Amino acid sequence: MFISRVEIPWETARNPYDLHRQLWRLFPGEDHETRTSSEQDRQGFLFHIEEQGTGRPARLLVQSRRAPVRADGLLLLGSREIQPVPSAGQRLAFVLKANPVKTITDAERDAKAGKQSDKCRVPLIKEAEQHDWLVRKFSSAATLESTDILLHAPLYFRKGKRAGKLVTCTFEGVMRVEEPERLTHLLENGVGPAKGFGCGLLLVRRLG
Repeated sequence: MFISRVEIPWETARNPYDLHRQLWRLFPGEDHETRTSSEQDRQGFLFHIEEQGTGRPARLLVQSRRAPVRADGLLLLGSREIQPVPSAGQRLAFVLKANPVKTITDAERDAKAGKQSDKCRVPLIKEAEQHDWLVRKFSSAATLESTDILLHAPLYFRKGKRAGKLVTCTFEGVMRVEEPERLTHLLENGVGPAKGFGCGLLLVRRLG
């Protein structure tokens, strides 16, 4: 895998929905996401927004299976190859920006034009629910030793003519590795939904 640092101009970065589309330009010829299950290997890339402010370029960390190439209008600040090799019992500090959600039955489905499924995702707002969501996601891969949760303001975006909103938070803490292969899968494929908006990239570092 490769980890890269990229800057995207404000003119493009002002709509969060456009970030993912712009980053695809770093990987010409790469197949877009086609997997149907989170257990399958992810295609493409994951990213994490390091800095973003009104009128300023957005700075992102991008994790990919292929090395990125330079593209007009994007600033590729640097890239290096990485190979995570966690071991059982190892303690790791971690950071994860995520979109914790649960799936519920939409009782109003019949009143919504074009909606085919009666299932929908809703954000988890309470801190205890968010913590339990993370425990489930790490299940069998690692045990949480400590976790802090930083709540973010809702993220508003536009997809064509439609407006949308995401509720996100950042988890920071310490984990103990239980199943290295399972944790490697999470590191390579991400955690939870909304990966196209900069969620899901699990960043870790060794302790001691």
